[in-house]
Amino acid sequence: MSLVDDVRRASRAELRQRILSGHPVDPSALEGWAYRGTSLGLPRLVERLSWKTFQKTFFRQPGTGRLVGWNVRLEQDGVDAPSRPKRRNGVPVTTWHYEVVSPDGVPMPRGFARGLVIDYGRGRNPALETIRFMKDPLVALEPGSADLLLGVTYVALGGWCVETPTYFLLEREHRLDFVPPEALAPPEERVKLLSFERRWAELLFDAILPVPVKADRTAFWRSLSSATPPYFSPGLRAMVHALTFLPLTLAGFRRPFFALSEDARLACIERLGTDSRPGVRQLVATLKVLACFAAFEEPGLRKRLSGGSEVLR
Repeated sequence: MSLVDDVRRASRAELRQRILSGHPVDPSALEGWAYRGTSLGLPRLVERLSWKTFQKTFFRQPGTGRLVGWNVRLEQDGVDAPSRPKRRNGVPVTTWHYEVVSPDGVPMPRGFARGLVIDYGRGRNPALETIRFMKDPLVALEPGSADLLLGVTYVALGGWCVETPTYFLLEREHRLDFVPPEALAPPEERVKLLSFERRWAELLFDAILPVPVKADRTAFWRSLSSATPPYFSPGLRAMVHALTFLPLTLAGFRRPFFALSEDARLACIERLGTDSRPGVRQLVATLKVLACFAAFEEPGLRKRLSGGSEVLR
């Protein structure tokens, strides 16, 4: 019996064990290929209502270098039949876009960080689709080979990870012959602060972490927009608004943060950073981390620091 047959017949427990003992996947071995997918581990009734077979693709996006992909809907001709994409207006029907990333820093169930991660939250999917909260760890079934891959879907919501019984086998099929327009688009902006909210945030950054050069944070906001999950933006907005208006409650300030003088902003941040309320101190500490990232995205500051002549105050 072949390895493909073994995996197709495996129980959920056996499939999970294969994920936990899987092998790393070289992302460069995936780019430019379409893989035939077979859904595993689901009851037959569920399979009949969904997809038993599909395609997953891997495409290195020009300009950004991101490894992205999408699902291709197939006609359900049987697991051993040749892939026959469904078509609309003469082109394959694609859905559920994603980016393929390293597992480093990605929340996931324990033991799943063996290969790569298909992250639908980084793809151009409708804002309200639940697929945005799904991730698929992807491992190789044989060491050093990307011909056969095994994946499983889990839900990631904040720091919580919930496994699902949705496993799938991917078999290398053919070179990509169609790239949808969505795959060529630049990364979707995820941090959607309004212009005045960005000004508020930058005033907070300047008070939390004064730097010895004038800051240009364009690169920082661009990086933050392309590298954060969709649920990051509401949290950042809430944090900026809270710290902007907390000074209204403090004796000696009684104004929004943006209405204070530069010296008063420095004093206010110091006061908030030592506030008796743990939640307030945590807000300042969290924004301090972002301020550090913003500072070191600024080319002028990196140049000054690389010469050893300047340090952050």
